[in-house]
Amino acid sequence: MKHILFLVLLFSTIVSSQNPQELIKTTKLQYNSAKNHTDKAKLSADLSWYYAQVNIDSAQFYGLKSLELATKVKDNKLIAQSMNDLATVFFIKGDYLTSLDYTNKSLKIRKKIKDDAGVASLYFKKGNAFNKMAQYDSTMHYYFKANKYYEKVGDTAVFMNLESNISSTYFSMGNYGKALQYLKKPLAYFESTKQLYVLSNSTLNLGNIQLSLKDTIKAMESYSKSISYANQSNNFSTLASAYNNMANVFIAQNKFNLAVEYITKSIKIREEHGLDVDLESSMLTLANSELKIGNFIDSKKHFLRVKKVFEKNKVNEKIKEVYLGLSFVYAAEKNTDSLNYFYQKYTEVSNAFYKGETLKASQEIEVKYQTEKKEKLLAEAKVELLAKEAKIKKRTTFLISALALAFLFGLIGFLVYKQQRLKNEQIIKENELRQALIKIENQNNLQEQRLAISKDLHDNIGSQLTFIISSLDNLKYFEFTKDKLYSKFDSIGTFTRSTITDLRDTIWAMNKEVITFEDLKSRTTNFIEAAKTSLLGITFEFNYPEDTSEVTLNSLQGIDVYRIIQEAVNNAVKHANANKIAVDFLLIKNTLEVSITDNGKGFDKELIEAGNGLNSMKKRAQEINADFSIEPLNQGTKVKLKFNLENNTQL
Repeated sequence: MKHILFLVLLFSTIVSSQNPQELIKTTKLQYNSAKNHTDKAKLSADLSWYYAQVNIDSAQFYGLKSLELATKVKDNKLIAQSMNDLATVFFIKGDYLTSLDYTNKSLKIRKKIKDDAGVASLYFKKGNAFNKMAQYDSTMHYYFKANKYYEKVGDTAVFMNLESNISSTYFSMGNYGKALQYLKKPLAYFESTKQLYVLSNSTLNLGNIQLSLKDTIKAMESYSKSISYANQSNNFSTLASAYNNMANVFIAQNKFNLAVEYITKSIKIREEHGLDVDLESSMLTLANSELKIGNFIDSKKHFLRVKKVFEKNKVNEKIKEVYLGLSFVYAAEKNTDSLNYFYQKYTEVSNAFYKGETLKASQEIEVKYQTEKKEKLLAEAKVELLAKEAKIKKRTTFLISALALAFLFGLIGFLVYKQQRLKNEQIIKENELRQALIKIENQNNLQEQRLAISKDLHDNIGSQLTFIISSLDNLKYFEFTKDKLYSKFDSIGTFTRSTITDLRDTIWAMNKEVITFEDLKSRTTNFIEAAKTSLLGITFEFNYPEDTSEVTLNSLQGIDVYRIIQEAVNNAVKHANANKIAVDFLLIKNTLEVSITDNGKGFDKELIEAGNGLNSMKKRAQEINADFSIEPLNQGTKVKLKFNLENNTQL
């Protein structure tokens, strides 16, 4: 899952240190007693600004009211201020195009009336909007234009706001060193002047930088501080972003319960205060987190809520994620029809997405080809024209002939160069298309593996749970002595613990797209150590190659290899009366060989009958295209599994 970081840009003016609610109450009283449109327009603008810190919908209402009244009295300065406030309101809402529109209209008026301070403030706002739209060249252009003015007039407060936003831009560009450098002074200044509103923003940005530098502990400390500052200053936008970012860290740490708790807080704040930006993405993060911890009802509810929005806005990347999530939900509910429907929808959107990319690439190639063709015809016409002129004039000076010849060779060389460059670009596009198709195939294979493991979960764990329920039900039909009853409960308890272990092993495999050799080795080691503890008198050996850092298996291969090892060890203990069991992993190039050897009583190959255990091992070997064999030794038995890692689609 992707970890989306919400950078908060600072306003280009200083937030009042007074409580916004108190300011709103006082200003409303003044507004109600105002006698003329001019005073009401000014007070509406103030209310818009104060509400921007508390409720964005109310801020928009008073901003539009201020603009309406200012237009009636034809006060250009007041009209510009109202548009400036509305630009801030729509920026906080996440409607950056509308914010830019109001900024440009206000800028036009302020330039006309030569309001240099107002112009600088609007340059600052334009930089903020372009930053959010990831147009970083324009962002830096307007930031430095504003920076020049504030440095000149010595306005430290706004200058520090700008430095902080420049830090945010460098962060977005991936230059974390520069981002940290530009953030140090604003952080110290906002802390010393106790400007908690903007301090919460800068502290959030610091946490994002630290997280990108892989310092998760410091990042979480910064997010916690940002939440504290935001709560004290009613900075709800930053508060929601900080909770969201902490949730993403918990997801990366597989702490899905905590992730659900924090992303829920973020969503609640956004909904209560009309902060629409990133709301649906946060809901999607919540849906996936609920899915991870098995809350299928809540997960389905959240998936279905954002499904309508993403389908309406045709956000294909998000739609794919929603359809895939719903496929897993309905698989857990054993709703085959819905599972097939949404997985089919997922496949269709994936194919359409990559088909669209393919069509776009083909159209670009066609346009370039046609352009090349026209240029070539034009060059040929020019050559022909030069030849005709040469015939008409018959003879020209040597210098003119030499220049014409040089021009011709240069033109031909240019055309050859362009043709070669076009060919190279076409090869790159074809490679990109091939990679896209490989990606789709890998995703489909991963889904098939997970569905196969889900079936194993249903068949294996389901049957064991049914056995436990039946055993408990049967107790009421018989009379037992106390000793027999305790013995019966002990056997049911042992069987239940075994079922829980199987369930954990299956969940372990389902939660991983790729299982490293280290994962499998660790899991096998834990199983053998547990066996040593519970089976006294039996010696275990576990041998494996040292350097396996590059070896990976897909989830189906991992769980099947592990189950075969378990079954073989259990057979050696239960049926062969072995007192020594060895598990060996051997890696030869791209081939993994697993063998389980015991010194038990062995078996007669002619007389052996394939029981459930042997059939289960053979079936699992077939699922991963592995060679499986069981051979008697002079003393004991050897079970061997061998398969080629090159067939692993996850490598």
